[in-house]
Amino acid sequence: MATAKQNVISPAARDGTYSEGPEERPWRVLIVDDDPDFLAIAEAYLAHYGFAVERASGGLRGVFLATQVVPDVILCDLRMPGIDGFVVADALRADPATQNTAIFACTGRRDLEARAALHSSSFDGVLVKPVDWDAAARLLEEAILQRGVPRRLP
Repeated sequence: MATAKQNVISPAARDGTYSEGPEERPWRVLIVDDDPDFLAIAEAYLAHYGFAVERASGGLRGVFLATQVVPDVILCDLRMPGIDGFVVADALRADPATQNTAIFACTGRRDLEARAALHSSSFDGVLVKPVDWDAAARLLEEAILQRGVPRRLP
């Protein structure tokens, strides 16, 4: 009988390119967004793909939580009340604990002004809403692997 730990399989593991051992645990992802529905959907999808998910409902909470849990990757909405995603990303890049963490903007904006702002920002990439979660899981895992972050022991 399979245990719950054995059912946590990364996208690469499903493709046969990565072999997980029982001592390993999923990478941590922090989702920062002011929309509770998006937070719930993103958590469900990313947990399905084997990520351990933390959620922050707003930019200030996201910066605080990121420096506490130091996730392997962060998804951050651009438009939030208080501090927006650009400020969040800049603050995390300035903090030694999170300066090397992969940070992806998550936005529904598709206009040229938004693209120009993202190009010169602290983000590593962008996911456009509605998110293709299959592609997003692969992208997040690839970004983590490029940074040389191994699976962690519990």
